[in-house]
Amino acid sequence: MLREEAQMDMRFSITVGVANWALLAGYLVIPGTFTSLQTSSQVEKTLQTNKAGRTALHMIQNPPLLAIACFLFVSGTAALMWLMHVPKLRGNYPWLINKVFVPLCLHAVAGLLTTVINVCTSQGGNWSVMAIITTAVTGATLLICSALLALYKFYKLERIRKEDEDIRRSRASITSDT
Repeated sequence: MLREEAQMDMRFSITVGVANWALLAGYLVIPGTFTSLQTSSQVEKTLQTNKAGRTALHMIQNPPLLAIACFLFVSGTAALMWLMHVPKLRGNYPWLINKVFVPLCLHAVAGLLTTVINVCTSQGGNWSVMAIITTAVTGATLLICSALLALYKFYKLERIRKEDEDIRRSRASITSDT
């Protein structure tokens, strides 16, 4: 597995890097959707024309930034999910742990910290609907990726290590018997 990880096709490494970057960027951009008042008068006028628009204006402070953050988050998550299901990568537990699960957990923690810091500093401790949704999605992502990390690191990879150790022991005993 380690040899496979070292010889991994460069396109997978680039894809995982871009996906991780997109996901992190989504986490770091989304708090900007609830940090300041709407600055675009054109968007504000458009949203004020109907009841749904007025509701959205009060919930989402910067709709274009929200769209960018959601696009980055969804595209990063989709790319990482695709990589986890590529047959060549699916069984390479060290690669998945090091390139997908650990960065995903760290980025989710960064997203949670950014959200909490933003609410405490820019919002004066007031949790808007967007801040609550962001915290819930980021927290769920952290829980899921932490569970996957634990599953792969402490169960799947450990099982392979034990099987490998058993094979080495049996080879050693055969060699010492001869």
